Amino acid sequence: MQKPRAGERAHNRYLLVVYDCLTIACIWLAFFTRRFSGADAAPVGELALNAACALVCFTVWRFILRVYKQILRTGSMRAFALELAAGILALGSYVLICSLAGFAAGPVSACVSFAAACILISLMERVAYYYLFRLARREGHPVLKSILRVLTLADVESGDEGALLHLVLEPAKREHVPINDVQNVVEQFAIRGSVTGITQITKGYINRTYRIETLSDKGHVHKYVLQRINTNVFPDVDALMENFKFTTDHLHGKLTLPASTRKGAVQTLRPTKDGRAYLTCDSGCWRMLNYIDDVYSLDIPDSPETFYQAGKAFGRFLREMSDVKTEDIRTIIPDFHNTRSRFGQLEKAIQADPKGRVKEVEKEIAFVRARAGNFGVITDALESGKLPTRICHNDCNLNNILFDEKNHLPVAIIDLDTVMPSSPLYDFGDSMRIGTNTATDDEKDLSKVSCDLNLYEKYARGYLEECGSILTKEELQLLPLASLVITSEDGIRFLMDHINGDTYYNIFYPGQNLDRSRTQLALLADMEKKLGSVVGILQKIYDDLKLDVRLDEGGTLEKWKT
Repeated sequence: MQKPRAGERAHNRYLLVVYDCLTIACIWLAFFTRRFSGADAAPVGELALNAACALVCFTVWRFILRVYKQILRTGSMRAFALELAAGILALGSYVLICSLAGFAAGPVSACVSFAAACILISLMERVAYYYLFRLARREGHPVLKSILRVLTLADVESGDEGALLHLVLEPAKREHVPINDVQNVVEQFAIRGSVTGITQITKGYINRTYRIETLSDKGHVHKYVLQRINTNVFPDVDALMENFKFTTDHLHGKLTLPASTRKGAVQTLRPTKDGRAYLTCDSGCWRMLNYIDDVYSLDIPDSPETFYQAGKAFGRFLREMSDVKTEDIRTIIPDFHNTRSRFGQLEKAIQADPKGRVKEVEKEIAFVRARAGNFGVITDALESGKLPTRICHNDCNLNNILFDEKNHLPVAIIDLDTVMPSSPLYDFGDSMRIGTNTATDDEKDLSKVSCDLNLYEKYARGYLEECGSILTKEELQLLPLASLVITSEDGIRFLMDHINGDTYYNIFYPGQNLDRSRTQLALLADMEKKLGSVVGILQKIYDDLKLDVRLDEGGTLEKWKT
């Protein structure tokens, strides 16, 4: 399941508020109308004020404790705890306000029962909705689908669970490792305290990730990130972890971002009890990292300023890694960003057609084949020595930057598994592929897909302000083509995985990889139309930063043929 965008989260959050208010109002009527009926009944105005007081108390405390934010962001046990705390505080506030206002709130026992009912029934609504959604999706009941779509804005076909799901049973949605096994793994690491919470973090295509909470004897809460490494993608775990430790050691205290804390701008490893970097057991290979509090990530930019800051962050990462020798970092995935090689792999998948899916994607295959001559434009320049090989992040998606919840500035860069020798053109292009797309990465309505040139300019400016001075003339001349190359590559990879039976990327509904591929290819087509504008944008930035490069001299437009 893709997380909702910021606007969708806000819409769903207020839909939750509406339903919770209705629930609270109905419970209040059930508990207190009988008490205020008959000869001794309170005036209608007092009853209305009493009901409004109850409603406001519960809603306000849920907002103060950010209950709805937790529901829609994490869906963890913390959301349960916050909802319980909000109910207790609301109960106290309700009784106090009623007392000060001079109208009866009812017996204490009734008030306590009222508060408990508000909490329990709200949770039961969400649990019931969870199973109704699962039933509608699995069995395909048309009436139930229609009801869910109208009442909860849920699109059963796309996998969007709408407004009410995100509170309960988060680990159960995609969990393949028994929770007891996860706890046994956690206890093999050098953690502080005893485990009190395990929550699966549902973002990420490759590794399986959990947030771990512990409580020490002194009452201190500690948090960690536990990851099960995908050994199908990273078979050489020793090399992976050697790279990871080298990179984090190198950057710790050196890479600083605007909102970095004393923990640094990268996550660091927490060793096992016997001092190893990772754990191997029956359930797989596991590692533990420090957890960074009060941060969030985005799949797409929520503002141009956010994307500008992301460009600066990844540009600074490249600059701070520029003094690392390429031989110090091992290549974990050979030809990871070799687009021409990826096209060759696609052709092999087409020939094998293991799942009989080629017939349904002939249009996409033809689109890719028509551009096959362009796919080596960066690879060929690297192999010939025209472009230098640098140590790059190789997965510069916006969601690999953590932002501070208060000032919305970058705190840390995460997901360092693909740090290895490559070209910064791939990093730059990957950021543009994700960040400038006006649609989600699995959008079914391709008319929504386009490249936002304003966002392109913002990211490019931030990126080049940080690392433009270390890039060569050849790199800068090919930079306008970077987003075209990497968008082609990801369209190829998603298409290949769909043909192969979805063996590489996690999918949350059948055909999602095909939707992802179609989105990338539609974005590529739009980028091709806007290549002239991109050249103009970058030339202006080069001139502003006094980078002595003329893109027209490099024949940039002529190097990409459609």
